[in-house]
Amino acid sequence: MSQPASTLPDRYLFGLCLLALAWSVLVLQAGGFTTSIRAGMAFLDWPLSNGSINPPGWLTDIDKFAEHSHRLAATGLGLFAIVIAVAHRLRETRRAIRLAAYALLGLVVFQGLLGGLRVLLDNLNIGGEGNFKATAFGVGHAVNAQLTLALLAFIALTHSASWHQARRSAPPALFRTGAFAAAVTLAVIVAGAVMRQGQFTLWVASSSEALFIPSIGTGTAWWVNLLHRGGAILAGISVCYFALQLARHGFPLLRWATLVALVFLQVLLGILSLQLYDNPHVRTVHLIIGAVLFSSLCAAVMLARRSAEPAVA
Repeated sequence: MSQPASTLPDRYLFGLCLLALAWSVLVLQAGGFTTSIRAGMAFLDWPLSNGSINPPGWLTDIDKFAEHSHRLAATGLGLFAIVIAVAHRLRETRRAIRLAAYALLGLVVFQGLLGGLRVLLDNLNIGGEGNFKATAFGVGHAVNAQLTLALLAFIALTHSASWHQARRSAPPALFRTGAFAAAVTLAVIVAGAVMRQGQFTLWVASSSEALFIPSIGTGTAWWVNLLHRGGAILAGISVCYFALQLARHGFPLLRWATLVALVFLQVLLGILSLQLYDNPHVRTVHLIIGAVLFSSLCAAVMLARRSAEPAVA
């Protein structure tokens, strides 16, 4: 007997989501590199760049290239989000997944607005002594990017064989363990975004102890760095514990081993970011791997939740 269409993976939607995921990594790389070299205000206007979609000099000036390529790539992601929403309206029978696709489009539009406000409310445009407004929207822009990528990863997961063939035998505690790990990881991401956008990062390379407890800086900068580094340790332990629980309950090796590998790679990149503090590429890759880790973790958590649900007769 053939299975109902709603219980089978949709390879077309799955492929579309994978393409969007690959493109979103490019967008994140461009945005992360722009922040790493502090080129976010290479153009004072938005959404155009110096009033044009092809501003003079953007291919030869590194700051202009970083910022404008990020804007162009983000526009491409917006088009992907529209196609995904329309495709789900036409092909997806599960209401919750259709709503998730619509929410993805909403997050992408919201992301663009946050990026625009980050530019338009910068001190270079509005004057003043502080730059709190621009920094706040920059933090929101950075965090929303992570949430957008995680939602896209979840939508892709719902069209995979793993989602449709979930054994429905995991205990509810597995989902709670994963949800805790995801919450702690998100908190670390927020602290990291505050560090980058507020330029609170203390690049310390003088001693091994400084890798955990900042040996320079005071006040907000010191505390944000400490929370990011200390939180990263807690997040790493939580994610690895969740991965071990996935293995214990029979989840595929690739799924839980990937989480562990990403944790160790992210920690290594974090240490390298402190040691190679003049290298923007290391910090950008650190950002990207963090996003991949968070998205993979959220997908695994949602799969654990589905595996804890009773099977439908």
